Amino acid sequence: VRTIITRQTRHLARLMDDLMDVARVIAGKIHLSRQPLNLGAMVGRLVHTMQVSGLLQAHPLSVHTEDVWVNGDAMRLEQIVNNLVTNAVKYSPPERPITVRVHRDGTKVKLEVIDQGFGIPAHLLPHIFDLFVQGERTLDRRQGGLGIGLTLVRRLAELHDGEVAVRSGTEGSVFTVTMPALDGEPVEPT
Repeated sequence: VRTIITRQTRHLARLMDDLMDVARVIAGKIHLSRQPLNLGAMVGRLVHTMQVSGLLQAHPLSVHTEDVWVNGDAMRLEQIVNNLVTNAVKYSPPERPITVRVHRDGTKVKLEVIDQGFGIPAHLLPHIFDLFVQGERTLDRRQGGLGIGLTLVRRLAELHDGEVAVRSGTEGSVFTVTMPALDGEPVEPT
């Protein structure tokens, strides 16, 4: 019983944090603390932490990152990655692989989270980043959530002068966050 209560309490706390963040974003009250950031290294560390915590234990994980630099807020970029990877886990049957990639594409950086899950129904795709939009839930309600995570991802990407897009079909989904790249590795001031 304690384990269930602890798990549900963590889940509720995360939902409340997401609700508060969405409210702040919509109200224009989130101010980014931007600095040069190696997005590839940050994503690698975050995904490793998610693996160690057991979140990804039911899924084979493939991580491919390059050292690419962005002008970003580390905490908010971690929220983007966390929401996208958590969704991939929620909407993929166990044992189906999840891939996370970070690479440079010209003057842009692309973060991709690829799953081989159930896919998003075609009628939901145009609205998937809208507030409170959710796919169908199974009876076990394993997916949970309020339909705010992808709205938060979109708004945070936009605050980083970027965008998020999705492609989905019966073989799974690909979420791609694109944002401006910084040229070269920043030099530490002496």
